Amino acid sequence: MIRRCVVACLAACLSFSAAAAELVVFCPGAVQSLVTSLAGEFSKSTGHTVKFVYGTAGSVAKKVSDGEAGDVVISTNELLANLAKAGKVAAPSIRALGSMGVGVTTRKGNPVPDVSTVPAFKSAMLAARSITFADPKFGGQSGIHVAKVFEELGIAQELKPRLQLRPGAPEAFKEVARGEIDIGLGQISEILANKDIVMIGPLPAAIQSSVAFSAAAHTSAAQPDVVQAFIAYLVTPAAQEKFRAVGFEVK
Repeated sequence: MIRRCVVACLAACLSFSAAAAELVVFCPGAVQSLVTSLAGEFSKSTGHTVKFVYGTAGSVAKKVSDGEAGDVVISTNELLANLAKAGKVAAPSIRALGSMGVGVTTRKGNPVPDVSTVPAFKSAMLAARSITFADPKFGGQSGIHVAKVFEELGIAQELKPRLQLRPGAPEAFKEVARGEIDIGLGQISEILANKDIVMIGPLPAAIQSSVAFSAAAHTSAAQPDVVQAFIAYLVTPAAQEKFRAVGFEVK
């Protein structure tokens, strides 16, 4: 009896292992920390593993647009819509994750400037010795917006010598945490993911930009059922609460 039970258990384990898949997920920095954590939970409960391709929303969308294969694509709603039109992701599979605004951060222990109004934000930026955000040329949505705000406020040229642009905000915020750069700007979720920096505040409402993120199935996905299960896991009520906890607005 015992022998039969052991054999049955081994057979079940082998069957589980054979059925396990490895998903390749394209993931932007704004959701990187949270989605990585959720993927770990998904793997533990299903046996499927998740491999990530990280970058800005724009850069991961470009990889998919250029033909890079994978299983799940997370990006902004606008970029996913373009990929769906191009046949790179399956339009019916798109599921909303939430929307996120841009925040301002500095190292823990640093003086915290007022950024609650547009004039106060402008003064704080002009007073900073150094400022970092995601370089717009890499497709980071927060960086594109911040550059636009600086232009609209008429301070872009004055700030230019103090800007230290990086490919993505998570990398830039590490320098803020070390005290090498005074002020960082990026998606609020990226700020909250780094425990060595503090959130000064969101951009004032008049100059804020909220970006909506969604997940979709790559049309090259080898195991669509597993892909759909992973996307469904990202929008469970428990997952949505975690998105809210890091600053996302979730409907």
